[in-house]
Amino acid sequence: MHHGTLWIAVMKLALAISLVIACSAERPGGDKPDAGMMGTELNAPMLDVPMSTPNPTVAVRGMTGGSRIVVKGGPGEPVVRSVLPTGGFCLDVPLMDSGPTQLLAYALKDGTISPAATFQVTRDAAAAIPPNPMCLGMEAPVCVPESASACTNMKDDDCNGFTDACDPSCNGCMDDALSPNWEPFYVPMIAPGTYNLKMCPCRTDWFAFQVTAGEVIHAHATFDSVAIDLDMKLQTVADAEGNAATSVASSQTTTGIEDITWTATTAGMYYLKVYAYDGDNKPYTLRIY
Repeated sequence: MHHGTLWIAVMKLALAISLVIACSAERPGGDKPDAGMMGTELNAPMLDVPMSTPNPTVAVRGMTGGSRIVVKGGPGEPVVRSVLPTGGFCLDVPLMDSGPTQLLAYALKDGTISPAATFQVTRDAAAAIPPNPMCLGMEAPVCVPESASACTNMKDDDCNGFTDACDPSCNGCMDDALSPNWEPFYVPMIAPGTYNLKMCPCRTDWFAFQVTAGEVIHAHATFDSVAIDLDMKLQTVADAEGNAATSVASSQTTTGIEDITWTATTAGMYYLKVYAYDGDNKPYTLRIY
């Protein structure tokens, strides 16, 4: 048994996964994931293994050109996020104490989501202990404020996951009080009421509903159709996180009004996605009732 790494081509991201437990891994079968807005494909993961510990953790290391990384999986379905500049990064991700763990890794940049890199991790008590089993603060990001001269360098200098024209420090867009809610992770719950919101460049607004079977979700958005064209989708959590086109309900008009009324057939969490088909940096009103 020998120590190895997992390299994944995600949005020009070199993602090295090194394990702090003894394990073996394989990519689950199935069709190629939908690339969605990214238009990229994943290479098949290659993973060799290290060690066994009482509290298994995966140290996720790699290089990035300014993407945020989300790693999902492990006990209680935790999501681990890091905002990354150009350079190295390291994340400690907990695994199940026994049995296999499935992890999903995503790269997030400028409002887009890569296809998930999916792999299984299985403990191997006979494997050797790796030299650096945890991050321990290594490879911490170095971030600097955006400046006028840096708004054309194609880098995420302030480590917020947005570059140049997509960065509010460059485009001047002041987001609304419900932000950050720009990707289908850590989505805020939204109560009935009327909200005055803003759609900033390169961003999508996400809102969460926890409903019982038979409960109605009603979302009504209004905006200036001359200045911006918004659309809405209501998705399951799995479809939202996977950047899938599938939805349980949608509204895609050009009238300045988008409306979704849907009765839940299954209890659970659902995500509302509000996104710009055309235009940005404009206000809109969202009513939930």
